[in-house]
Amino acid sequence: MKIRIFIAFELKDEQTIRNLTDFSNKLKNIQTKIKIVEPENYHITMKFLGNIEESQAKVIYNLITNHINNEFFKDGVKKYSLKGIGQFKGYSTIWVRLIGDIQFLQEIKDALENLLKNQLNIEKDKREIFKPHLTIGRLKSNKINYKNFDDFKNLIKQNKNSDLGEFTIDKLVLKKSDLTPKGPIYTTLSYLLK
Repeated sequence: MKIRIFIAFELKDEQTIRNLTDFSNKLKNIQTKIKIVEPENYHITMKFLGNIEESQAKVIYNLITNHINNEFFKDGVKKYSLKGIGQFKGYSTIWVRLIGDIQFLQEIKDALENLLKNQLNIEKDKREIFKPHLTIGRLKSNKINYKNFDDFKNLIKQNKNSDLGEFTIDKLVLKKSDLTPKGPIYTTLSYLLK
């Protein structure tokens, strides 16, 4: 059976989640058709794998746990912050920038890509430089309300340096994504370790 999966860092800092939710609600008040990311789905994607066999997901879980998490997080939690609202592709994606030791995350990304390529022959991402960001909303061009689109853009510009709170990282997780008409449902996967 195939499942749709990705590898990510989950956001668990409660105050930061509240801050992001408050800001997302402000966006939603201006552009009612924006698809806001649900608070329980806040994450930073390290690698999207797409549809793969569940048997392969079990192997990936073991690789992440035994090699990446045990190696990179043996000293515990790393602290980052979320600061600055930005946008991609004409405001189709609204995100927050991760601030901190990005080189450390780049080393994790490189190690993960090499591990997946060497162990499972999974292709490396074409974009090698890791630019960590947390998506908070998506707005399709055909859903834009142009009457107040300038207000929407101004809210984002006014918050390009806003501090949204801490993002503590202590491990990578394997997530399953089930697509539904109301949006994706993410589940953290866990298997018995080998």
